[in-house]
Amino acid sequence: MSLLTPIRAGLLAAVTLFAVACAPAHAVPSEPYSTERLAALQAEGRTVLVDVHAPWCPTCRRQGEILTAALAEPEFKHIAVLTLDWDDQRDEARAHGAPRQSTLLLFKGGTKLGMQVAETDPAKILAFLAQTAD
Repeated sequence: MSLLTPIRAGLLAAVTLFAVACAPAHAVPSEPYSTERLAALQAEGRTVLVDVHAPWCPTCRRQGEILTAALAEPEFKHIAVLTLDWDDQRDEARAHGAPRQSTLLLFKGGTKLGMQVAETDPAKILAFLAQTAD
């Protein structure tokens, strides 16, 4: 057995611990996406954020951290969040114009207000959500 094998094992353990430590403690408060649920929320005139997410995506994880904090603030409590799984619902994502995972789609009633792709700047995400203020 070479010396490299224990070193590789140690590196793998360190990377695994780092990945677990960096995982978000809280998930974005959301419901699973369905076309029917989006339509129902829109018919109620609700503001809806569709989070096109993939569990393996580091950008999605960073967005999740930002969204979890933002959606806890009083000015954003009115936003309903639907999580659309990029791996299993790609056709639905593309029907909304999402080019990839880590896409955020914002609707107010039946109107699409905008889309952000791979954005991880907290100030830009907050400004994006602020479009929904009454």
